[in-house]
Amino acid sequence: MEFELDVEQEAWLEEVRAFLREHVTPELRRELAEHDLEFPDGEVAAFRRKLGERGWFGLNWPTEYGGLGLGPIHQHLLVSEFEYWGVPAPDLTVTSVAPMIMRHGTERNKAEFLPPIARGEMVCAVGYSEPGAGTDLAALRTRAVLEGDAETGEWVINGAKIWNSGAQRSTHEWLCVRTDPDAPRHRGISVIIVPIDAPGVTVRPLIAWSGYRTNEVFFDDVRVPAGNLIGEVNQGWRYITGALDLERGALTNSGDLRRAVDDLLTLVREPREDGRVPAEDPEVRHRLAGLDADVEAARLMGYEAASLLEEGVIPSIEVSVEKIFTSELRQRIATVALDLLGPAGLLAHRSPGAPGEGRFERLYRSAPLLRFGAGTNEVLRDVIAQRGHRMPSYGR
Repeated sequence: MEFELDVEQEAWLEEVRAFLREHVTPELRRELAEHDLEFPDGEVAAFRRKLGERGWFGLNWPTEYGGLGLGPIHQHLLVSEFEYWGVPAPDLTVTSVAPMIMRHGTERNKAEFLPPIARGEMVCAVGYSEPGAGTDLAALRTRAVLEGDAETGEWVINGAKIWNSGAQRSTHEWLCVRTDPDAPRHRGISVIIVPIDAPGVTVRPLIAWSGYRTNEVFFDDVRVPAGNLIGEVNQGWRYITGALDLERGALTNSGDLRRAVDDLLTLVREPREDGRVPAEDPEVRHRLAGLDADVEAARLMGYEAASLLEEGVIPSIEVSVEKIFTSELRQRIATVALDLLGPAGLLAHRSPGAPGEGRFERLYRSAPLLRFGAGTNEVLRDVIAQRGHRMPSYGR
């Protein structure tokens, strides 16, 4: 299948690139290089405000929800270009949480949450994984009990989440809770929006091998209005799986992979200390050509998923395939880079003499994250087998 951009899409891509040329400053890059997006008055926060001012957080939302009414292809092109430049694109609040609120939320949900998301003022961490539950989301034990009626009452929440990335810089949790403990595992689950600054919410940092910060978050008798329930009570599994499909598509854009390969191609053309130029070695060229072809395949997968979204279809199988392929490709790129750069490639960020400022050493440490983030690749292979090929699940 051929994917070619039309004239209007090409013009949009140039508009995005012009914005990036103007607003991606050395100061912004320095803050991003710290692996730290926590500065409330820093460069990243200012960059996000500029996106909100242009309406780009809701660029593919319907106009009735405060969006620009553009399509998923426009969103895909923007995210891809932002990833190529290494700056934060519209996050999962925009790409997975908001679409589920549009599809399944009450009118109160839409009126209360969509406008601040569109302005970039509301940012959600996704509260799924729990201590001791592994990859089994349906094993969640965080409880929410309704006190009072569904209009004026309150949800009282107790429990804990882990691997809750972004909680330290978020305003709210998109929180997966059990509201009917007697229902079957995949039922009796609901989604509730919880402000991070609500009394009883505690965020504790967990630092990964790459230096990336994720979190544990604890909920101790946290009270939120009954209207913070998304959609219908006990229907949360449908909302969560839909949001996860959209999240995988958002996380697997190939822009950063293209940039990594382009940067590696530049580095291997430079002479090593012994005078050799790695790019002159036929075996090196063969390995790089394979990576380049794989990145192109990933780009086409992204266009396929965006095209399905244009048709109103959530591409569950397609983004699962894309997520596995791109996350494992990211690791292959990092491994090949360290092989080709030799001992100097192991030098960390800011180390004297580190090739490419140590970005491939950092990529090597950060790449494993996306092999299990948004669903482990092993589980997603089961998803592909069961949903895509109608194979039975274990025990059936």
